[in-house]
Amino acid sequence: MLLNGITSAAPIASLFYRAWGETVDEFTAAADAAEQMGLRVWLGPAYRSGGMAVDQQGRLSAVFDEARGLQGLQDAIAFAEAMQGRDLVSPMLAPDRVETCTEELLKRTMAAADDLDCPVRLHMAQGQMELQTVQALHGRTAPEWLDGLGCLTPRLLAPHATVATAEDLDRYCDNGVTVVHCPLVSARHGGALRSFAKLRQMGINVAMGTDTAPPDMVLNMAVGMMACRLNDGLESVSSGQMFDAATLGGAKGLKRDDIGVLRAGAKADVAVFDMADSYMAPRIDPVQTLILGATGRVTRATIVDGRLSMRDGDVAGIDMKAARKQVQEQFDGLIAKYPERTLGHPPVEEIFPPTFPLLIGD
Repeated sequence: MLLNGITSAAPIASLFYRAWGETVDEFTAAADAAEQMGLRVWLGPAYRSGGMAVDQQGRLSAVFDEARGLQGLQDAIAFAEAMQGRDLVSPMLAPDRVETCTEELLKRTMAAADDLDCPVRLHMAQGQMELQTVQALHGRTAPEWLDGLGCLTPRLLAPHATVATAEDLDRYCDNGVTVVHCPLVSARHGGALRSFAKLRQMGINVAMGTDTAPPDMVLNMAVGMMACRLNDGLESVSSGQMFDAATLGGAKGLKRDDIGVLRAGAKADVAVFDMADSYMAPRIDPVQTLILGATGRVTRATIVDGRLSMRDGDVAGIDMKAARKQVQEQFDGLIAKYPERTLGHPPVEEIFPPTFPLLIGD
């Protein structure tokens, strides 16, 4: 994220491929790492009351263990309490995908968020599987269900809203919910927010996110503009509006007025982009040219709270070449485990087939 000029971050990652939840230990380590590198973060281990299981016919359904979910919430609360007062680290509560949460877990989460004065992130209105599962469990859409529980509040950060109905969006607007817009990952799966322009016109706060590799905010702004213009026409969105969503929108969702903006008294969080980069189109207006003529690879420096955290591809305290090698090895290990958790246990080559047949010589 620092390599791409991101100064403030919160995890969106799902527990879909986890055995159950995230742990306090790994997030304590993440908090320590963020402070060491110089990245402003909102953190909290994700938890859930249930998981999606596949049967022998390939059908997914939710399987619940509410006691386990409530213990996960208690662990997350303890983590949040321990993080309060740290410099670059703030707490966040992160119940996972809405279809794997129970009414009790969500109500207790929102009450705890009020006590802790922290945001809540919850995947919601993001795909057909969720839509069908929540309809089967509760007879309504996820935003409609949460509205009835009193769990739609200004504390809620809701990725991705790509299957939200018009009535769902009205509920978001009426309750001050922030939609976290991650256009790159949505477009990769054939989805789109419908639309960025409509949500802005309604008065819904839209904060830009990445939610995928690469965590390239410049690329996400570009895809977001293209998706909106494909949906609503050329005049529906401007570069400035998309840039505001990536800066002011995120700050508003986190209830901060001292980040996402450059002014006296604000935090010194700055991203430096090279507008003369040789791979970039000739510039006209700098913001417009950045969004539609570049990617995050033109980031030259990232400054967080006045500290130079990244410069010319170097991040404080990290051997970047060694880290790149390590992360590839970890990812390869993850891929190797897919057969054991996939229906029918097919080989890796069948789960992730090559784009073209591999040519293997003697």
